[in-house]
Amino acid sequence: MSISQHSTVASAQSVFDATEQRPYSIPNADAPELAKLGSYNVGVVQMQFTDPARPNIAEALAGRNPIAERNVPVSIWYPTQEKGEGAVYTGKLNFRPGTRPSEVPETYQFKGMATEGAAPVSEGQFPLIVISHGYGNWANFLSYLGENLASKGYVVASIEHNDLPYTDLPTFNLSFGDTMLNRMRDQRFVIEQLVALAGSGEGLGTIINADQIGLIGYSMGGFGAMASAGAGYMHQSPSLNQIPAPMLAGMLDNEQFLEPHPALKAVVAIAPWGAAPINRAWSPESLKSIDTPLLFIAGDHDDVSGYEDGIKWLFEGTTGADRHMLVYENGRHSIGGNPEPPFSHDYFDMTDWFNEPVWRRDRVVGINQHFITAFMNMHLKGDGEAGSYLDVQPTRSNEGEWPIPPGGYTGGTYSSGDQDGKAYWKGFQRRWALGLQMHKAKAE
Repeated sequence: MSISQHSTVASAQSVFDATEQRPYSIPNADAPELAKLGSYNVGVVQMQFTDPARPNIAEALAGRNPIAERNVPVSIWYPTQEKGEGAVYTGKLNFRPGTRPSEVPETYQFKGMATEGAAPVSEGQFPLIVISHGYGNWANFLSYLGENLASKGYVVASIEHNDLPYTDLPTFNLSFGDTMLNRMRDQRFVIEQLVALAGSGEGLGTIINADQIGLIGYSMGGFGAMASAGAGYMHQSPSLNQIPAPMLAGMLDNEQFLEPHPALKAVVAIAPWGAAPINRAWSPESLKSIDTPLLFIAGDHDDVSGYEDGIKWLFEGTTGADRHMLVYENGRHSIGGNPEPPFSHDYFDMTDWFNEPVWRRDRVVGINQHFITAFMNMHLKGDGEAGSYLDVQPTRSNEGEWPIPPGGYTGGTYSSGDQDGKAYWKGFQRRWALGLQMHKAKAE
């Protein structure tokens, strides 16, 4: 294993520039209570870990050595005492092959709040959270979570999975097969390397509490996160049965290798892919092996991962774990990443890729920050009060009640969960707990 470190800051400005926007990690005033930033300033660095021996499907199909070196870059946010110019990140502007307008580049820049290369705080250790993005995304695609959680006393490492580009159906199949092979492996590898860094007592390792680890996966990151938590895949599944069995060694549901890292204490799966019948990757027995607490986040009209027979099926089937499921009513699949850059408004394909038909993306960002903070604080910091923000009543937020006298106004006051004897979602402002559901179940 080798480690290299280099800058995350973009080297040049682009016409497609969002650096004048407010950093996505800073919640709006309408965000629920726990979305607000914590007391720490935030630093950011990028490291690269090298796995010397990883199964490689592209090399195998080309008739070369199927075991190859894999480089895994990681953006890391962490608490610091320094406060400097916010980092500028580079994002991707994805279009279907052959549809990119001539004036649209492949990348754009957007602003963060973190200070590039800042020294970590000199005292204390903080739980580690690993973030794993969706197919075609990039490490900083969930910077709204990375920076926000780091300000609250976490070290947050977001993986750059470097999904293979594609131009047609054969290259798409190769790219997606490579993604299925590497999501879980990248997650477990990065956890192992950061635990080793913590054990070295050097640099960022001095502030990592390697006994308290959380994992957040969006879409294909959620596909990997379920396996990282212990649910091995079925080789006979419609998704994986075209991949040579030797390349799946250590990933399948009949292998003890799939024991999760012992320090993994919390998993968030945002719109996880791989459960819908057309591509179902797990057996019911495999799901029952997970005993790590889970938070699912879903749109009930997710047309990529599926809801009733997809994400909800995962929630109902992971019976060995305590779990919650936050549901965005009328939400589709784009409930995981950063909001869309302003110039996407001029291009339908770009808007369709970044955005939600019904939900404001900045609203989704604040709600995700709130509930993920509660979940991580509960399971990684032992904050008993945090659980009350998850165990909300009623199940459908629309049915909550917060009575006030005629002409009354509550302003930005957050609900305590019990408003004059009426149940209303804790941490939300009056009138603003709308269009959501929270389901919960205990391990059997």
